[in-house]
Amino acid sequence: MLLKTQAATEIAQFLANHPTAEQIVAFHPSSEVAERAYELIQTERDGSLTEEERKELESYVVIEYLMELVKLEAQRQLRQQAS
Repeated sequence: MLLKTQAATEIAQFLANHPTAEQIVAFHPSSEVAERAYELIQTERDGSLTEEERKELESYVVIEYLMELVKLEAQRQLRQQAS
């Protein structure tokens, strides 16, 4: 199950504003979200993730995967428009 994290909230707000394909391709998470993800990754490497942190990290992985798919589709649309 996807947790309601700052990353999920940012993505929801971004997509709710109907971004253009260019904006989707250029999207990056906030520095706070990126820092939290890196903290979780480091904690996982140290072997000291709590169960709640593991779920949070899994949510970040799912969100990242979804955004990669959305960006790939936006890039495809941009290439199609350019041809």
